Amino acid sequence: MIFGITLKKFERIKGKDSFNPNFLERWQFGRTSKRTFKVNNIQELTFDQFVDCENFIENEQFKEFCTIFVKRKWWQTIYLHELEAIILEYARQKKELIEENDFIFNPPQYGEPQKQTIGTELRQEFVERFGNYVVLMDVICKGDMTKYKEVEQWKVRDFFFWANYLKGQKIVENVK
Repeated sequence: MIFGITLKKFERIKGKDSFNPNFLERWQFGRTSKRTFKVNNIQELTFDQFVDCENFIENEQFKEFCTIFVKRKWWQTIYLHELEAIILEYARQKKELIEENDFIFNPPQYGEPQKQTIGTELRQEFVERFGNYVVLMDVICKGDMTKYKEVEQWKVRDFFFWANYLKGQKIVENVK
C-alpha cells in the first residue's frame, strides 16, 4: 500500500494560513515515487479541456487538472509525490504541440522585429488581457462568436491545425 499526501489533502493544507505537520506528514512530503499513470494525449483532449488544464496548472489546482489529464481507475489515488511525473509528461506533450504549430507560437519575423511600435504594444496588452487562446478562437470563428461553443468541443489536434493554418495564411498574405 502506498501512503502519501493526497491531492485533496494538499489543497486543504494549501488553503490554511499556517500548517504544522506532524512526523508522518513531514515524512509523506519528502516521498518520491516511480509509479506511473496512464495519461490522456493532449492532442485527443477537447480544446475546452486543454484550456481547463492550462488554467488548473496556472492556479495550482492539481486535483482538477488530474481529473482531466490522468486516466485512472475509480479506486486509484494520486498522491502529491506522484504529481511531478504527471506534470512533466504534460509539459513534454505541450512542448511537442508548440513545436508542431510554429505559426502560432513562433511566427516568422519580417522587417524590424526590435522596433517597438504603438501597434506592437497594443497587441501585447490585448493578448495579456484576454489570453492567446481567446485570440485563436476568434481567428477560427472569424469573428462569429456564436460558433465558439462548437469550436471548443473540437479536438486539440484539429483546433491547432486550423489555427496554425489561418495564422500562417494571414502572415503569408501580409508579406510584401
